[in-house]
Amino acid sequence: MTVVFLAFLHVLPLLLTTNGFHPTTTITKTTKAIHARKVIIERGIITSNDKQRRFPFLFSTAAAVESSEETTASTIEAPSIPLSWDDLTNKLEKEDDDTKTSLVTLYRDTNGWCPFCERIWLLLRAKGIPYDEQLVPLQNKPDWYKALVPTTLVPAILIHEDNNNSDDTEKKNERRIVWESLDIMKALDESFPSTPRMVLDDNEEYNDAVEMNDRLTKAGFQYIYASAGPNNNITLTEEDLEERKQNFMNAINELDVSLGKVERKDDDDSFFRLGSQFTGIDAIMIPTLERWRYQLPLTRNIDILEDRPHLKHWFEAMESYGPYRNRVAGDAYSWTATNSMFLRYFGGGEDKPEVQDAIQRTDTIANQLTQSFSNMDDKAFGLSSDTTAAIVMEAATKLITNHEAILKDCTSDENETKSQKDITRASSDTNIDIALRYAASILMDLSSDENITTATAISTVITNNIEDELMISIDKGNSENVSRAMRTIAARTCTPRDMSAPAAIIFRGVLSIIADKLDGIN
Repeated sequence: MTVVFLAFLHVLPLLLTTNGFHPTTTITKTTKAIHARKVIIERGIITSNDKQRRFPFLFSTAAAVESSEETTASTIEAPSIPLSWDDLTNKLEKEDDDTKTSLVTLYRDTNGWCPFCERIWLLLRAKGIPYDEQLVPLQNKPDWYKALVPTTLVPAILIHEDNNNSDDTEKKNERRIVWESLDIMKALDESFPSTPRMVLDDNEEYNDAVEMNDRLTKAGFQYIYASAGPNNNITLTEEDLEERKQNFMNAINELDVSLGKVERKDDDDSFFRLGSQFTGIDAIMIPTLERWRYQLPLTRNIDILEDRPHLKHWFEAMESYGPYRNRVAGDAYSWTATNSMFLRYFGGGEDKPEVQDAIQRTDTIANQLTQSFSNMDDKAFGLSSDTTAAIVMEAATKLITNHEAILKDCTSDENETKSQKDITRASSDTNIDIALRYAASILMDLSSDENITTATAISTVITNNIEDELMISIDKGNSENVSRAMRTIAARTCTPRDMSAPAAIIFRGVLSIIADKLDGIN
């Protein structure tokens, strides 16, 4: 079954292009910079010092120009409002914290869809091992990776040095490559003994849980992918399919019952597979169960959480677990939006009525989910006052460092579009660049605002302070096209490929609120 699933993954296309352009707008007259700020204040959009503090980037240019009385209009070349990408990048670099030296390089798939990669990605974060990443496309793997990893498959890791000996004088300076997810899990335990041990293969309960998961995975794949794929010649009767479905449902029920039998302390809310502590079996389970949770209701009309309270509780524990929630987890929209593509590739043929119905149902639900982007939900992925600033900064960083690719993707024509072709792209327009810099400025400001501690607060501040006139640099005649671009980018944002699920809530929300305001101009 592993070979079948790897083949399934290897034909998934890349979703995001990497080329783009970087248009900029420059204000060359002092009077324009000063007038812009005065217009904003006089029209009542910013009426207090508190509100000015919300968006300092928008006022920095005019303030700087006004304060320099000896400089003439003919000699000043002031930056545009909002700031240029170069200015935003410089600001971002100043905000960067020192990072720890990486001890491991993780080689994983580009899109963040490989479940075996997800296991290792999650374990590195759970163990607190500093790492860097090399993303490997599942199609057209580069020659250097084929030479590095004998199987040419992902994941793989490069351990930078041997950490078995705590005595630095005896520590070996060696680098070694490890592949196959289970071997990698063991190698991480062996190489970093001071971190929490994850593979408890000397524990009977752990081994029993692994075997139960193997049974569940086998039953699931035999049913869910029984007749999937254009080259699958397997013919199953209705009785065969029903039998496989029942085996799958029994395996899910077995897991739910087993979770309910695990001994837990009365005062401990943690609900991991073996008790209060996250272990390797949780990392093994979550990638497949996460996909089934969101996609089976669309493809097989099965809700794996229905009438399974213990499994639901386990999911709640995982979504509260920082190493998973804050980067590795996907979200309902991402798994829904990509499901129609999976169906087209592996559904057994678009000519089948049931496949057509599933694709239409998937696209409809995905579109419905986009309508809620403006309503940022703190509970969606446990956003809290302790994590909001970092999450907002993550969203800002992704936008600023990837703006060229984002601009190209949201304006690509039909021939360039590789996936999600049902999402309408915008026409190429320098106003889109301005709106994105505006969004980046807002995110940078909010990330440093100590009074903004929740997604709800972010939504309220943006909604109450952004008005039509605040977008004075955007040509109102192009507002509809710019709005379309903002919504396209929000809809194309996929977790965990592009950013964490919590950051995606903020990122999509800011873009959608800007689009709402632009729609109100006409």
